[in-house]
Amino acid sequence: MKRMLALALVAIPALAWAAPPTTVAPEKLSWGTSPTFAPFEFQRDGNAVGFDVDLMAELARRIGLQSAMLGMDYAGIIPAVQAQRIDAAVSGIYITPARQEVLDFVPYLLIGGQMVVQKGNPAHLAGKDALCGHHIAVAVNTLYEKTAHSLSNACTAAGKPAINILAVGSSAVVALTLAQGRAEGAVSSTSVISAMMSNAPDTFEPLGEPFNANSRLGIGIAKTNPGLRDALTVALKAMHDDGSYDALIKKWGLPASSTIF
Repeated sequence: MKRMLALALVAIPALAWAAPPTTVAPEKLSWGTSPTFAPFEFQRDGNAVGFDVDLMAELARRIGLQSAMLGMDYAGIIPAVQAQRIDAAVSGIYITPARQEVLDFVPYLLIGGQMVVQKGNPAHLAGKDALCGHHIAVAVNTLYEKTAHSLSNACTAAGKPAINILAVGSSAVVALTLAQGRAEGAVSSTSVISAMMSNAPDTFEPLGEPFNANSRLGIGIAKTNPGLRDALTVALKAMHDDGSYDALIKKWGLPASSTIF
């Protein structure tokens, strides 16, 4: 049963919104994620960590709730919000017109795409538009898999060999595939590549400039719950105003250009 939160329970009195948020469980902000997308949500020593994990904990605190993360298959996260089994979808989710038709979103980061190669670029790749015939790793069911297929179609349309696309289970597997030399390059997000560089600066290097750099990540909320959407929007702005939002960007090694503000 949903529970209407009184404004008196809000942790920070300065925050205010038009309607109190509703949640699936009393005093909890339940959110679904697939914890395989470093640096946003991933497993470390058996615990879920990442930018999204920290962000949701702080946003929940600021609206008087306890963050309750639920791990699930990525494809089931948005349907779980629609079915009111969870309050929010937070899993490095890109805001697209199709997704905006079924959920409201609180944008919280800007993100772009980029190529990454092994240190020294041993395959001598020239950039994302010159990958015909090469082995390229991407995370399955992501924008970057679609990007790779689009680039491959351009290759074959020009009479060149298709890209050999290695669609693997997560961004962590993309990094492993590239490090082991099973792929000559990879296409991923600027934030994921920043994390790869931070964790293994002698193993990887970015290739070329970011592209589609104004894509937005968002917290997905049911359209029937504008109170929660507005509460999270106000809390996120407060995090920016007091510096804690920028501190999270720095903590998780994201580019400064990631800020939504």
